[in-house]
Amino acid sequence: MDVWVRGRRSRLAAIVAHEDCCELHVAADATRTRQILLWPFDTVAGAHVDRRARVVSLRAWMRALAREAATQIDTATPRAIPHDVKIVPYQLGPAIAAAAGASRILLADEVGLGKTIQAGWIVADAVERDAGARVLLAVPASVKRQWVDELSTRFGIAATAVDARRLRTMVADLPVDVSPWTAPGVYVASLDFLKRGDVARSAGGHVWDLLVIDEAHTAAAPTARHAALAGIATHARRVITITATPFSGNAAGFASLTQIGSPSAAAAPPLMFRRSRADVGDPRRRRHGFATVRISAAEARLQRLLERYSRAVWHEAAGDPGGARLAMTILRKRALSSSASAAQSLRRRLDSLASRAHVPRQLALFERDEEAGDDVDAAVLSAPGLADPERERRWLRTLIAAADAAPDSKLAFLQRLLRRVPTESVVVFTEYRDTLVRLAAALPQALQLHGGLGEAERAEVQARFNTVGGLLLATDAAAEGLNLHGRCRVAVNYELPWNPARLEQRIGRVDRIGQTRAVHALTLTAGDTAEDLVIRNMVRRLTRVVAALGREDRLGVFLDEARMAAIVIGGAGPPDASSGRPQNDLIERAPIGSPADESAAAVLQRTASLGSEVVRARRGDVLVAAIRATQLPAGFFVVIACTAETVDGAVAAKRLVVLHAGCRPARPVSHAGARADAEGVLTLAARTRDVDPSVESWFGDVCREHREAMAMAIERETALIGEQSARAPVQSGLFERRAIDADERDTARAARFDREHRRRIAELQRTSALHLTCEPSLVLISWR
Repeated sequence: MDVWVRGRRSRLAAIVAHEDCCELHVAADATRTRQILLWPFDTVAGAHVDRRARVVSLRAWMRALAREAATQIDTATPRAIPHDVKIVPYQLGPAIAAAAGASRILLADEVGLGKTIQAGWIVADAVERDAGARVLLAVPASVKRQWVDELSTRFGIAATAVDARRLRTMVADLPVDVSPWTAPGVYVASLDFLKRGDVARSAGGHVWDLLVIDEAHTAAAPTARHAALAGIATHARRVITITATPFSGNAAGFASLTQIGSPSAAAAPPLMFRRSRADVGDPRRRRHGFATVRISAAEARLQRLLERYSRAVWHEAAGDPGGARLAMTILRKRALSSSASAAQSLRRRLDSLASRAHVPRQLALFERDEEAGDDVDAAVLSAPGLADPERERRWLRTLIAAADAAPDSKLAFLQRLLRRVPTESVVVFTEYRDTLVRLAAALPQALQLHGGLGEAERAEVQARFNTVGGLLLATDAAAEGLNLHGRCRVAVNYELPWNPARLEQRIGRVDRIGQTRAVHALTLTAGDTAEDLVIRNMVRRLTRVVAALGREDRLGVFLDEARMAAIVIGGAGPPDASSGRPQNDLIERAPIGSPADESAAAVLQRTASLGSEVVRARRGDVLVAAIRATQLPAGFFVVIACTAETVDGAVAAKRLVVLHAGCRPARPVSHAGARADAEGVLTLAARTRDVDPSVESWFGDVCREHREAMAMAIERETALIGEQSARAPVQSGLFERRAIDADERDTARAARFDREHRRRIAELQRTSALHLTCEPSLVLISWR
């Protein structure tokens, strides 16, 4: 509805009731910028809309008709369309599903199909529908800046990047009892920053309108990331998880991923969008293969010695068998990466054991936002293994000498490969920073991306590589989620990752939307090493993926290649994949060509003539134009905007209706005459529902869809209230009351959640009913 406030006419978009005041979300007609005012401190009065006829040229009238047509919306149509991106229909499907009431969505399209854009649609729609929305995006640290830039440039959303420094600044500017997450807005924080205990408690103390988790496969249980995000999602109204590799053969991890944001084990599963390139009509090809590298005798000796040492430690671990076995696993993996990496890790272990002190993990004084996953903590390698320390030190000195004497056959193979493609830009992935340093020493012209670089340095390297190309050496910790396809289509995996999902994630850095050439990928594997065990494990997990998601799934296409490599490397037979399959009821898969996709195509068709930005409805004068009746019947054509609104004036749906009053009007000889003729037929708007029966049918469908969406939202809020679990009585200590204080804080927090959810339920119930308004917008005089 239109109101007068602060001396000007504005559009009242929403009303948010509080105990002692009401938030009025208004937008000025002239600027369309939104403000939040407080009633009764701001005086508000209803504004009568006096729609007068104004004569314009036929060309201006046609442009106005196109603008009005673009403002038509359905109940589930996203309200904000990005203005600087080419949109294809399938990318709108998740946003339409979210607008229709879906509270948990899993975006699992293949790598490179624009999941960031799809999630951005959902964020933009949430902000457009509710100016007071609170949105949290949990993303890998390496893409935090990229998310902020994408939201700003493509959707016009000013997101706040939150890290330790930013959080301290926010806390300093607020009263002691006010959380820094209280204000409405869009916050972007790294996954590892949110898993910090203090940050997780602070962010989890609020009801989030929308929680988006990027690269969600890295937050599967049992991890600190999963615990933190699951706690925050407990009171999130909508949860969007994003991953191109939701299931990589680990059924328990996949189950934990699908349970994020679920109020109970019996709740409905998330809606999963899983589209392949073939599904969206992308004909580009990808070629991938395993290359077996023949290792030297010195490298084979290192592998045999390391196998004997690790077997001895595995069976004779003293004091801390879990820690010792983990250290052996790390050493074996790093030896498969490179001899230099193995030597570095062996020296670290020898140094820690020589000091005869177990190195505890040291927390930084000021915790970093993320952990560099491409380096090994000294504490991991310091766990004692053999019962005889002197014997273990002799083993380590022998292994270090063997590692120093062993050449790197993979490096020689890589150098030959690079000489064969001198004109191609190439990205080489490795798991460990030690290996990257060794490669950088042999390839000094290469750019580097690793966990030791700062956020700005990573962005600079990414921009340079996408601009000039060349050779890039990258670790998984740094390259996760980045776009590296600007000038590159060749990816090399220096060692075989133990998780097949990581293989897809690496290749996906260059196989993305915007890549115009066929992508080539090569994975180097060492023969006569423990790498045959790695690839057999990969084949086993890929077999489970195919059994669950089908052979056409992107990970499934690796199966035949991995089987062949397993036979070549170790003579392996077909693995048993009878266990570890995910349950079929963990997800609800959205079919290709679903109603959401059809609605997306309709939205794009309406906006094609105006570019990609939808023009908001503007209330003003009725525009009048005249045309000679040659192809049109004579009479008056009245364009009427039929709008379904809530009691707060929020538009749920809008449709244009054209009514024809048949007669033989004379040619208008003046503007005054045209206005007089047009004003005579404007009364048709009051009888639109009687004149055009389809309007009543349309309004009935809109009311039904709106009630269904509100019912789903109310169901979600009710389930979140039920998440409050009963706590056992707490008895204070004899001389201190810390337990009582903690219980009182938990009780106050639970009561705050309860009030917020009940307030939201009351608001949804109040806005479940719609009313229809029919207002004339345009008049065309067809004269003879």
